[in-house]
Amino acid sequence: MPSADIASVYHKDGTLYAGGKNIIYISNNNGLTWDSTSSIPKLFLVTSIIIYKNELYAAAPNRGVFKSPDGGVTWQNISAGIFPDVADFCEFKGDLYAATLGNSVYKLNPVNRNSWLFFGNGLSSLSANINAIAANGKALVAGTNNNALYDYLPANETNWEERFLLGQLSPNEGAYDIITAHDTLFLAGKTGKYYISTDNGLSWNLFGNRLNSSASTIVNARQALLSSIRFFDGASFSTAFFYIKKDSLQNPFVNFSVVSDHFTYKTDILGNNLWDASNKGLFYMSLSNLPGISGDDSLPVVLPVLFNGFNATCTMNKVQLTWKTAQEQNSSRFDIERTEDGVKWTVIATVAAAGNSNIEKQYAFTDNDPSSNGLYRIAEYDLDGRVQYTQVSPSSCKEQNPFSIRPNPVQDVLFINLVTTARSPALVKLFDSKGALVKTQKATLLQGSNQVSVDIRSLAQGVYFLSIEWDNGQMKKTAQVLKQ
Repeated sequence: MPSADIASVYHKDGTLYAGGKNIIYISNNNGLTWDSTSSIPKLFLVTSIIIYKNELYAAAPNRGVFKSPDGGVTWQNISAGIFPDVADFCEFKGDLYAATLGNSVYKLNPVNRNSWLFFGNGLSSLSANINAIAANGKALVAGTNNNALYDYLPANETNWEERFLLGQLSPNEGAYDIITAHDTLFLAGKTGKYYISTDNGLSWNLFGNRLNSSASTIVNARQALLSSIRFFDGASFSTAFFYIKKDSLQNPFVNFSVVSDHFTYKTDILGNNLWDASNKGLFYMSLSNLPGISGDDSLPVVLPVLFNGFNATCTMNKVQLTWKTAQEQNSSRFDIERTEDGVKWTVIATVAAAGNSNIEKQYAFTDNDPSSNGLYRIAEYDLDGRVQYTQVSPSSCKEQNPFSIRPNPVQDVLFINLVTTARSPALVKLFDSKGALVKTQKATLLQGSNQVSVDIRSLAQGVYFLSIEWDNGQMKKTAQVLKQ
């Protein structure tokens, strides 16, 4: 094993793989001894590895994709059809997907498994650069490079939805890494924030604290999540390692190691070891050094309260807040918090919680003196003081419009802002000035504020008519759109 440039680490069925220069190192005994594949043509540094249908796949930016049917003895170039900058692999519902830096997502041709098919229907140019892709049993999620934009694809669908973390655009936010832990999705953001989704990627909440980083990884252990961050220590870039217990996601991350002059590409857990693929080679440490943390990742993430919707609507100059929980364990209270700048939050009321419940509970509160442009969230406190938050929901009695589009006129992407009172599928249609249907797009609306993006770059300049229907066609809005 070389002492430099191990750019990826991956395991499956007890076998550990580490990607180096033109080669993959393989260990079947948890790193005690290593074998290696034959040289992989063109792959200067292997940054992505996956086992799919008993074949070994490897990729690197600007170098394409190669596969081996015999464990790395021979290699076949299968880059046909795919943009060369592959960032990540993911298997979902029996198919292999590749995220790219430059042309969104591709799917391996299921017929011959030797070429790639573009799989970016519904995605705009904002989703061209995708750093990470992950899936659970019900959805595929891809994290883009900017704007807090992520892409969501439910099972059995072929058109993506572009959504925003916390339901709002954030220019500097992006995804460094996404992982799945027993259907719960976790995302490490570019701004140092960490996100969790318990509804298959439809919505996200923050957890832990912000860790400023120029690159982050995240990996799942049995009792905790472990993360690496890259930071500048005044002389060189270094890597710090943190953990956060799954039963204390409201607490800050705990730092357990700092390695100077070190860059971590990827981390993984196999056996009871944390593996670190870095510019200085492959390292490992025993998780026995960490309090109450082991490598077995079979423990599901159990949240004390599972939110099932949060909505803020304006009625007669008052903001009506409603939220639901699907389950509660040892819940104490809900604090209703409001902010105007998204930074300083103020508790405006407290509502008692059910305590323990396995059935859906509904709660409500009315803000009789709302601010001119307020944002709301609900903080749930357990009996032991732990706290978790809903997503942020905007509501302004003076400024909020339950339906709006922007920008208009538009050149590339049209954003439809819609406030709904219930989750519902939606259908977007665009007609040209002659009444001909030129574009359709499906979306899933959640209770509360939604933003649907529609890519119209391929349309000619002119006047178009937008129609959006939801709630089984009972609700409908229309608008005129000018494409420049």
